[in-house]
Amino acid sequence: MRQPTAWALVLCLAAASTASAHHSAAATYAAGDTIAVDGLVAGFAWTNPHCHVYVDVARGPFAGRTYTVELASPGALAGDGWTKTSLRPGDHVVMMVHPSRAGAAQGLCRRCAVTLNGAAWRSAGTVG
Repeated sequence: MRQPTAWALVLCLAAASTASAHHSAAATYAAGDTIAVDGLVAGFAWTNPHCHVYVDVARGPFAGRTYTVELASPGALAGDGWTKTSLRPGDHVVMMVHPSRAGAAQGLCRRCAVTLNGAAWRSAGTVG
């Protein structure tokens, strides 16, 4: 096999595996439903491909559990003014999220409303 052809094959295989690893938000989250996740930030992961907020829920059906909120990528969040220190452990948040279709303690924040320590804050970017 010629070297340029081998490199083209390697690049195609790498791109295919990356594309197949991305999940469908519509399959995981109920885009037609919105719930409020209210609690204290347990952690904030500024990671690719999506950031995550871990919220110790204070009330509602997930009270006493840690709820995982999927956000957009760091780049998309940065475009909305977020930084890796925007949310700190102990901050009180209320996030309007699209809940898991499976009823798990996880949701998607797609341009959702965020209240931070009692004040309306930024939207949370778009998850692609």
